[in-house]
Amino acid sequence: MLQIGDSIPDAQVWLGPSEPLSLHQVLEDGPVLLLFYLFDWSSTCTNELELLRDRKAEFDALGIRPIGISCDSPWTHIAWASALDFNFPLLSDWNREATRAFGLEHTFRGFEGVSQRSAFLVAADGTVRGAWLYEITEVPDLDAVLSAARALPLSPASS
Repeated sequence: MLQIGDSIPDAQVWLGPSEPLSLHQVLEDGPVLLLFYLFDWSSTCTNELELLRDRKAEFDALGIRPIGISCDSPWTHIAWASALDFNFPLLSDWNREATRAFGLEHTFRGFEGVSQRSAFLVAADGTVRGAWLYEITEVPDLDAVLSAARALPLSPASS
Protein backbone atom coordinates (compact mmCIF):
# COMPACT_ATOMS: atom_id res chain seq x y z
CA MET A 1 0.00 0.00 0.00
CA LEU A 2 1.20 3.50 -0.77
CA GLN A 3 2.48 5.35 2.28
CA ILE A 4 2.78 8.97 3.37
CA GLY A 5 5.37 10.70 1.19
CA ASP A 6 4.83 8.42 -1.83
CA SER A 7 3.73 9.87 -5.14
CA ILE A 8 0.50 8.51 -6.57
CA PRO A 9 0.76 6.59 -9.84
CA ASP A 10 -0.61 7.99 -13.05
CA ALA A 11 -3.09 5.15 -13.47
CA GLN A 12 -6.03 5.38 -15.84
CA VAL A 13 -9.52 5.39 -14.34
CA TRP A 14 -12.95 6.18 -15.78
CA LEU A 15 -15.27 9.03 -14.81
CA GLY A 16 -17.91 7.76 -17.22
CA PRO A 17 -18.25 5.10 -19.92
CA SER A 18 -16.51 7.34 -22.48
CA GLU A 19 -14.45 9.44 -20.10
CA PRO A 20 -11.05 7.93 -19.29
CA LEU A 21 -8.70 10.08 -17.25
CA SER A 22 -5.48 9.68 -15.36
CA LEU A 23 -5.16 10.11 -11.63
CA HIS A 24 -2.82 13.03 -12.30
CA GLN A 25 -5.66 14.73 -14.21
CA VAL A 26 -7.83 14.29 -11.12
CA LEU A 27 -5.34 16.46 -9.22
CA GLU A 28 -5.52 19.36 -11.67
CA ASP A 29 -8.16 21.04 -9.49
CA GLY A 30 -6.20 20.58 -6.25
CA PRO A 31 -5.96 18.13 -3.36
CA VAL A 32 -8.25 15.12 -3.12
CA LEU A 33 -9.42 12.45 -0.74
CA LEU A 34 -9.44 9.13 -2.60
CA LEU A 35 -11.68 6.58 -0.91
CA PHE A 36 -11.17 3.11 -2.32
CA TYR A 37 -14.11 0.82 -1.58
CA LEU A 38 -15.16 -2.70 -2.54
CA PHE A 39 -18.50 -2.68 -4.36
CA ASP A 40 -21.31 -0.35 -5.36
CA TRP A 41 -24.63 -1.31 -3.74
CA SER A 42 -23.04 -3.31 -0.87
CA SER A 43 -24.18 -2.37 2.63
CA THR A 44 -20.91 -1.18 4.18
CA CYS A 45 -19.89 0.69 1.04
CA THR A 46 -23.31 2.34 0.89
CA ASN A 47 -22.94 3.44 4.52
CA GLU A 48 -19.42 4.71 3.83
CA LEU A 49 -20.35 6.79 0.81
CA GLU A 50 -23.58 8.12 2.33
CA LEU A 51 -21.48 9.35 5.26
CA LEU A 52 -19.06 10.99 2.83
CA ARG A 53 -21.99 12.59 0.98
CA ASP A 54 -23.36 13.97 4.23
CA ARG A 55 -19.97 15.37 5.30
CA LYS A 56 -18.71 16.57 1.93
CA ALA A 57 -19.09 20.25 2.92
CA GLU A 58 -16.43 19.75 5.60
CA PHE A 59 -13.95 18.57 2.96
CA ASP A 60 -15.01 21.36 0.60
CA ALA A 61 -14.27 23.91 3.33
CA LEU A 62 -10.68 22.59 3.43
CA GLY A 63 -10.32 22.69 -0.35
CA ILE A 64 -10.28 18.90 -0.63
CA ARG A 65 -12.37 17.13 -3.24
CA PRO A 66 -13.62 13.73 -2.06
CA ILE A 67 -13.68 11.01 -4.71
CA GLY A 68 -14.86 7.40 -4.45
CA ILE A 69 -13.06 4.73 -6.45
CA SER A 70 -13.77 1.04 -6.98
CA CYS A 71 -13.41 -1.62 -9.64
CA ASP A 72 -17.12 -1.43 -10.51
CA SER A 73 -18.09 -0.26 -13.99
CA PRO A 74 -18.79 3.39 -14.82
CA TRP A 75 -22.39 2.40 -15.66
CA THR A 76 -22.92 0.97 -12.17
CA HIS A 77 -21.40 4.11 -10.65
CA ILE A 78 -23.84 6.31 -12.59
CA ALA A 79 -26.85 4.34 -11.38
CA TRP A 80 -25.65 4.14 -7.78
CA ALA A 81 -24.68 7.81 -7.56
CA SER A 82 -28.05 8.82 -8.98
CA ALA A 83 -30.03 6.53 -6.67
CA LEU A 84 -28.24 7.78 -3.54
CA ASP A 85 -27.71 11.40 -4.62
CA PHE A 86 -23.94 11.34 -4.24
CA ASN A 87 -22.45 14.83 -4.55
CA PHE A 88 -18.90 13.75 -5.47
CA PRO A 89 -17.44 11.74 -8.36
CA LEU A 90 -17.11 7.98 -8.45
CA LEU A 91 -14.20 6.71 -10.51
CA SER A 92 -14.20 3.28 -12.10
CA ASP A 93 -10.96 1.36 -11.82
CA TRP A 94 -12.36 -1.35 -14.09
CA ASN A 95 -8.89 -2.36 -15.33
CA ARG A 96 -7.54 -2.24 -11.76
CA GLU A 97 -4.61 0.01 -12.67
CA ALA A 98 -5.05 2.23 -9.61
CA THR A 99 -5.88 -0.64 -7.26
CA ARG A 100 -2.70 -2.47 -8.26
CA ALA A 101 -0.50 0.64 -8.27
CA PHE A 102 -1.70 1.65 -4.80
CA GLY A 103 -1.02 -1.91 -3.55
CA LEU A 104 -4.66 -2.53 -2.64
CA GLU A 105 -5.61 -5.56 -4.70
CA HIS A 106 -6.95 -8.52 -2.73
CA THR A 107 -9.43 -11.39 -2.97
CA PHE A 108 -12.80 -11.03 -1.26
CA ARG A 109 -15.11 -14.06 -1.07
CA GLY A 110 -13.59 -15.47 -4.24
CA PHE A 111 -13.70 -12.19 -6.17
CA GLU A 112 -10.13 -11.42 -7.25
CA GLY A 113 -8.68 -7.97 -7.74
CA VAL A 114 -11.03 -6.16 -5.37
CA SER A 115 -9.84 -2.87 -3.86
CA GLN A 116 -9.18 -2.92 -0.13
CA ARG A 117 -11.16 -0.30 1.77
CA SER A 118 -8.76 2.61 2.24
CA ALA A 119 -8.42 6.37 2.20
CA PHE A 120 -5.67 8.61 0.86
CA LEU A 121 -5.26 12.34 1.31
CA VAL A 122 -3.35 13.47 -1.76
CA ALA A 123 -1.76 16.90 -2.14
CA ALA A 124 -2.08 18.84 -5.38
CA ASP A 125 1.45 17.72 -6.36
CA GLY A 126 0.45 14.03 -6.10
CA THR A 127 2.13 13.35 -2.77
CA VAL A 128 0.28 11.10 -0.32
CA ARG A 129 -0.19 13.10 2.88
CA GLY A 130 -2.41 10.63 4.73
CA ALA A 131 -3.07 6.91 4.24
CA TRP A 132 -5.50 4.62 6.07
CA LEU A 133 -6.39 0.95 5.56
CA TYR A 134 -9.65 -0.36 6.98
CA GLU A 135 -11.18 -3.75 7.69
CA ILE A 136 -13.75 -5.05 5.20
CA THR A 137 -16.73 -4.14 7.41
CA GLU A 138 -15.22 -0.97 8.87
CA VAL A 139 -16.54 2.41 7.77
CA PRO A 140 -13.69 4.93 7.48
CA ASP A 141 -13.31 7.34 10.38
CA LEU A 142 -13.92 10.63 8.59
CA ASP A 143 -13.24 12.55 11.81
CA ALA A 144 -9.66 11.22 11.77
CA VAL A 145 -9.28 11.99 8.06
CA LEU A 146 -10.62 15.54 8.53
CA SER A 147 -8.37 16.09 11.53
CA ALA A 148 -5.33 14.99 9.52
CA ALA A 149 -6.39 17.18 6.59
CA ARG A 150 -6.62 20.25 8.84
CA ALA A 151 -3.06 19.64 10.07
CA LEU A 152 -1.39 19.06 6.70
CA PRO A 153 -0.29 21.32 3.87
CA LEU A 154 -2.16 19.93 0.86
CA SER A 155 -1.84 22.65 -1.75
CA PRO A 156 1.19 24.52 -3.12
CA ALA A 157 0.01 27.75 -1.47
CA SER A 158 0.05 26.11 1.96
CA SER A 159 3.26 24.09 1.50
